[in-house]
Amino acid sequence: MIRIIYMVLKTLLILLTVLGAGNAGFAPLIDAEDLTGEVTPAGDESLYLQMEAQDEGWDTYLPGRVYGGYRYGPSMILNGDGSLDLWSAANGTFGYWDVITYSRLYHDGKVRTKETVAVKPTAGSMDALSNCDPGAIKFGGYYYVGYTSTMDERGVDNDVYVARSKTPGGPYEKWDGAGWGGDPVPLIDWQGNPDTGGAMEPSFVLMGDTLYIYTNWSGPVLVSTADATDENWPATVVMHGEAIPDEYGEIGDVGDSKDVKYVDEFGRFIAVCTTRRFTDDSYVSVWESFDGLTFRPAGVMKNNTAKKLHNCGISGRSDGHICKGDPVYLSYAYGSGWGSWATRMHKVTLSLSDAPKTDPSAEQNLDIPLDTHKERAIPEIITIAAQEPVLTVEKSAHIWIFAYDSDNFNTPVLAGIRYSGYDPSLIRIVGNRVYACGTGTTRVTAEWNGYTCDFVVNAQKG
Repeated sequence: MIRIIYMVLKTLLILLTVLGAGNAGFAPLIDAEDLTGEVTPAGDESLYLQMEAQDEGWDTYLPGRVYGGYRYGPSMILNGDGSLDLWSAANGTFGYWDVITYSRLYHDGKVRTKETVAVKPTAGSMDALSNCDPGAIKFGGYYYVGYTSTMDERGVDNDVYVARSKTPGGPYEKWDGAGWGGDPVPLIDWQGNPDTGGAMEPSFVLMGDTLYIYTNWSGPVLVSTADATDENWPATVVMHGEAIPDEYGEIGDVGDSKDVKYVDEFGRFIAVCTTRRFTDDSYVSVWESFDGLTFRPAGVMKNNTAKKLHNCGISGRSDGHICKGDPVYLSYAYGSGWGSWATRMHKVTLSLSDAPKTDPSAEQNLDIPLDTHKERAIPEIITIAAQEPVLTVEKSAHIWIFAYDSDNFNTPVLAGIRYSGYDPSLIRIVGNRVYACGTGTTRVTAEWNGYTCDFVVNAQKG
């Protein structure tokens, strides 16, 4: 009898578990690394991919009322429990413009966990000015985040870099040209006119053992591939040329941030970006490809989207695939004030039509003024930063470390900081003061309450 009761209870537990998974809104997903790597045969080229927003969406980030702030260029990974890993470009501080934040979203993307900084500039290096435009993917046990940076203070002549981590929130180690963890060097190096934008806004899709890499190439979209089976796959990158021209047919303005995924159900790649960005007539454009190398215009989506939108991203599994039954999310930044942008998210549906949709004039976007927003999150500390990323010391100098919050506000940290990683033959640190012991350059890591930052000290002992 006891055994019978035990079996009944076990069966009930299994049923409850299955029902609980169903309440998440879709069948539990498998991790992308458990996929076979086989790709759905190319779809019917006589049909065109369309995307529609299911409703007016919701905000996942609102800028601070006093100091502004922004989150743009979202990159999203859909997890097996229905949650979303979200990386966004965010405003920086003290010598660098942008950082990349990470948080997780639950309950259909409407409940957000604490946000932290995942990837930020390395002081005194090639990416010291900015880390922005994230593109995330996971394979081989690592999360990889590609990003844009430049050494030109005008914000032009950008290159694409990449960093990896075992966990989505970091810590991340950057590709240094030979391995992971040293001072960063570009994954995609811009070789064109240094007065133009350069290589920017990466996006990744894994197709079997081949990694497809898409980057904005000062207007057009460039496609490259790499060997995903090689731990040092950035060293295997091969460029293939333009995938989406700067101007294409009736769509015209190609816009920015082409985020690319592969739709298994329909056997084609999808690329989305905002068009006529920052204007009242903005909308989302959709392209498609059957080989990942050349794309054609497929559709437009304007209904239910906000005016003045820019820099969008579409969700996919950890390998960049969208599978049948997966919920699909689109997110973008919007707002009229420069550098003060909200982030909005929609659930979207994908379907096929007999003809491409290239005219958005029959659809209407939404006017959502940010000053009408009443509810917003309480500011939280997201990182720490050194006031002087590169500090020159002849005798001694004070080290100023600031806590930086989600409202773009800095507060000095006066106690409890630990310093490590520096060369003791060049400097010594007592409290928050650094003393020169020799002549040379050393990197210093500061840690406070679990947050870290690095800065460079140029010691010049007389």
